Amino acid sequence: MTNMGRVIKDLWQHNRLALLAFGIALCAFGFFGIKTASHVIYWADPAHQDQPLAAWMTPRYVGQSHQVPPEVVKEAFFLAADGPPRRISIGTIAAEQDMTIAQLQERLDGIVAAWRAANPGRGG
Repeated sequence: MTNMGRVIKDLWQHNRLALLAFGIALCAFGFFGIKTASHVIYWADPAHQDQPLAAWMTPRYVGQSHQVPPEVVKEAFFLAADGPPRRISIGTIAAEQDMTIAQLQERLDGIVAAWRAANPGRGG
């Protein structure tokens, strides 16, 4: 048996809970590390920044793409600022507001431009 095998066997026999806790912590670190890295890589790609609206998108996705806070997106899509988060598509919002996606895009562009002008150095 290798030295490492003996160390693990000893830990398992005498410090089982500590070894299990370490294993769980290592798995959690790996999971959240990979999730964070994939998020950073995805949104750093210029192809995912300031994307034009599509019916499948959600307000959260639009906010990430345009790098603006949720309240800016909620204002653009007529969502209650203090309302609970909703998983709703832009297509559904357009239908509820009796608007086209192009009209929502114009509204979003104006509100995002105003927010960026008022908050230089933040967002796209």
